[in-house]
Amino acid sequence: MELSLQKIAELVGGKVDGDDKLLVHDLAEIQHAEPGELTFLSNPKYIKFLATTRATAILVDDNFMESYPNLIRVQNVNFAYSRALAIFRPEAPKPAPGIDSTALIAKDAVLGNDIHIGAHVVIAEKCVIGNRVCILPNSVIGKETQIGDDAVIYPNVTVYHRCHVGKRVIIHSGAVVGSDGFGFVRVENSIEKIPQAGGVFIGDDVEIGANTAIDRGTLGNTIIGKGTKIDNLVQIAHNVKIGEYCFLAGQSGVAGSTVIEDGVTIAGQVGIAGHLHIGAGAIIAAQAGVSKDIPTGAVVIGSPAQEKGKVWREMANIRSIPDIKEKIKRLEQLASQKIIRNRNAQESEND
Repeated sequence: MELSLQKIAELVGGKVDGDDKLLVHDLAEIQHAEPGELTFLSNPKYIKFLATTRATAILVDDNFMESYPNLIRVQNVNFAYSRALAIFRPEAPKPAPGIDSTALIAKDAVLGNDIHIGAHVVIAEKCVIGNRVCILPNSVIGKETQIGDDAVIYPNVTVYHRCHVGKRVIIHSGAVVGSDGFGFVRVENSIEKIPQAGGVFIGDDVEIGANTAIDRGTLGNTIIGKGTKIDNLVQIAHNVKIGEYCFLAGQSGVAGSTVIEDGVTIAGQVGIAGHLHIGAGAIIAAQAGVSKDIPTGAVVIGSPAQEKGKVWREMANIRSIPDIKEKIKRLEQLASQKIIRNRNAQESEND
């Protein structure tokens, strides 16, 4: 496929700054792009590659000030590039509707229209599977679980009993939804398990990364709100409530009964303690350790997590410690010299 820059601009909602008749046949990273390829530039760290890239054109922000022969200016570079990816490198089509002969499906399960059930899939009793759902090989859907229309369950996913998976949800390989929460109580010299009798409710348009685990509630549901995106290797504990359109990056973990409001961003390797409240729109930087509530819209870093301005001021003060020590040392030397001079002067007067 070849498209002109003008056509690409129309499709991604941008405007050509250069020769709009030039043709592009593929996409590439800016450091590797060749003639005939389109690239993008949204991170200032990659501006250095402007001098060496051979891309025919670059997707940039409307306010981009650097010079390049052919640009497509857009409001949101990452979104525009994602649309371009969908054009030049469309995803493989879903498998054709059908049920593999090796699948084990309970007689009372309710199956929607145009579904695909792969090899060795297990669908337990009283499940409800929506229309156009795709469940790929070796996945297991537990009793009384509901899967919404157009959901995609990749291979080797386990969704336990009495869970709800919304419409257009994507669950990647190895993820586990509805495993028991970490509920135990010490009794004399033993540890007794607390039954985990709740469920998991996943809203529409959620995406769950590979090998992520979402525990079921002890009584009520663990909730993942509409449109939230969860990366690989994330742990969501029992009774956690996550709002709509949140981001949770890889290797982050949220302990039990914490409430995360809408639009929160949680970067990689963040740890959040239990029974906390994270306000809407908050941003938690990578490797932060959250041990107390975070207000709406706050940006926190560090462990224990604190407001970024406070942390940066403290870090600046820490970096200035060597200079302060050197100044103190010089002042001590000056003070010692003055004391010695005063003492010698006093002795001279006494003589």
